[in-house]
Amino acid sequence: MKLLDAAPVLVTFLCISDAFGLETSTQPTSIGLIPNTSIIRRDSSLMLNGERWTISGANVYWLGLDENVIPPSGQPFYAPLKASYPTFGRITEIMNTLQIMGATTIRGHTLGISAGNPLSVMPELGVVNEQAFDTMDWAIYEARRHGLRIFAPLIDNYDYYHGGKYTFLRWAGFDLNGYNPTNPEVMQFYTNQTIINDFKNYIKVILTHANQFTGLTYAEDPTIFAYETGNELGGPIFGDMWVPNEWTEQIASYIKELAPTKLVIDGTYGVNATHLSIPTIDIFSNHFYPPDITKLQSDISLVQSVNKAYIAGEYDWTGNIASAPPLPEFFSSIEASPVVSGDLFWSLFMHDVPNCSIYVNHTDGETLQYGNPENTVHTNTQISEIRQHLFRMRGWNVSSYLPPVPCPGH
Repeated sequence: MKLLDAAPVLVTFLCISDAFGLETSTQPTSIGLIPNTSIIRRDSSLMLNGERWTISGANVYWLGLDENVIPPSGQPFYAPLKASYPTFGRITEIMNTLQIMGATTIRGHTLGISAGNPLSVMPELGVVNEQAFDTMDWAIYEARRHGLRIFAPLIDNYDYYHGGKYTFLRWAGFDLNGYNPTNPEVMQFYTNQTIINDFKNYIKVILTHANQFTGLTYAEDPTIFAYETGNELGGPIFGDMWVPNEWTEQIASYIKELAPTKLVIDGTYGVNATHLSIPTIDIFSNHFYPPDITKLQSDISLVQSVNKAYIAGEYDWTGNIASAPPLPEFFSSIEASPVVSGDLFWSLFMHDVPNCSIYVNHTDGETLQYGNPENTVHTNTQISEIRQHLFRMRGWNVSSYLPPVPCPGH
């Protein structure tokens, strides 16, 4: 089943109850699917067509540019960073999977961050590689077609294959070799206006690009409901939240200038209390490794004081850390708070489509592979808890059953 975006769709409950594992005692008789022509707005919570809307879903960081698959000979591949473009089939399978899991949203790093290697949107300062938009365009089109929303960070705090602060610093002439946050020159990313202008020009390239499959620019397409100023941004000490207010306000205002209907998420790693009053920031975020209810409640108190929205932008779903609360407890705290607009687990991978016999793995220990027959009972229990939570965030209850997702390569 695919969710169409041409007009509102009513899907009868009897047609999909078995496929989704919906519980008839708590499920309404029909499910209204909102097409991605409507704009997400921010009041004290996020709103869609006058009703509260929640960000519920997954981090799928590789949709624009991947590092986990070596493609067949002859396909674009940058070996030093293992960079390649994901196949369209891999992207479509992800959308099918998230739909079955009850998600509304994808956080996609490489749908916003793509600089510094030959396969990037901007391989060199001021140079635009149009081919890099192919997978990005397809991911946004497929999300739109499946009734899913997207937000993307625009820069990374780290020195990863898809680019980040260090890319722009090197372009400006700073001799930085690898991730070295204690080097005071790294703060030039936030304070050097030439570098800020370079970054703003990059943002303009992203937001003004017209999607070949929809005809809409990224600024126009409501499928991309928000942009994040960055991923886990900070200063010289990990987690210090030292991101200047002036930089955050300038970047957020520029996003709003190019895309007035977009929401802006503060990409600082944690809720910086000095950023709460920045008028162009709509949503604050934090990441949870592992889940931490005390930290969550502290964040909620801060954000609630300024009547803005909050998300848990990443969390460890594995349950492998004994000191962490069980996922149901963490989810209950999220579901109980009107300030928390949602959460996204880290991170989703599926098959190496068109090869439907191999699941792609990212070697950080937190790869979620829905439906993998090699999953342990514990892993499938965690995935089932996530799925039930994602549906509850939408006001529906489902059973613990995990419906299958067909692989597009079959």
